[in-house]
Amino acid sequence: MNKKIIVVSSVAALLLGSSAVFAHEKAIDGDIAIEGDAANGLVSSSGNAVITGLGECLQLGGYSEDNTNPGCEGQDGEPEPEPEPTVEAAPEPEPEPPKEIVQIATLGGKALFDTDADNLNGEGEQALADLLVQLEKYQEITAIYVTGHTDSRGSEAYNQALSERRAATVAAYLEAAYPDVQVASQGLGESVPRETNSTAEGRQANRRVEVQVTAKSVTQN
Repeated sequence: MNKKIIVVSSVAALLLGSSAVFAHEKAIDGDIAIEGDAANGLVSSSGNAVITGLGECLQLGGYSEDNTNPGCEGQDGEPEPEPEPTVEAAPEPEPEPPKEIVQIATLGGKALFDTDADNLNGEGEQALADLLVQLEKYQEITAIYVTGHTDSRGSEAYNQALSERRAATVAAYLEAAYPDVQVASQGLGESVPRETNSTAEGRQANRRVEVQVTAKSVTQN
């Protein structure tokens, strides 16, 4: 740091402005008051090395390599601080794609087919036409999956085959309406009942076809 008056330890008189240069290895003791132009000399924080305003280096008795003034080592005053590393801003996270919408419509088997039949009856065709109207609000439909179910009357093998045929009939109807959409079907027979098969009402609820529609968006009316 710069001082207007600097007092250092020395017993010898310093002739400021002279061309004499003190040897770097010699140390002197005593008090010297540095005034005038020489007061602009540099001194280390520990006071062990002094550079006068005329560029002459003084070394005192407490000198060591650790506290040498940088100006005595051929540098221009104190070293410049190293620039702080540039921190690049983290890229903004990409927005997550919207989740697909899955909707399941359940159609009663009695409203679609006659007893033991797998062809759509008049009510069944109307029920599927109504379903297509409901599906108009779904945009970018990507998949349709149809599952057929029966009640427990009859053999398990018969019910399994009947559920498969009924599901395939509904899938074919929807595939004709959505030729560019993947439509698949399966039958589960009597294995996944919704109600008890001990009552007529329960058996009617179990005879059904479920249509699962997957889309990317839905229009809110």
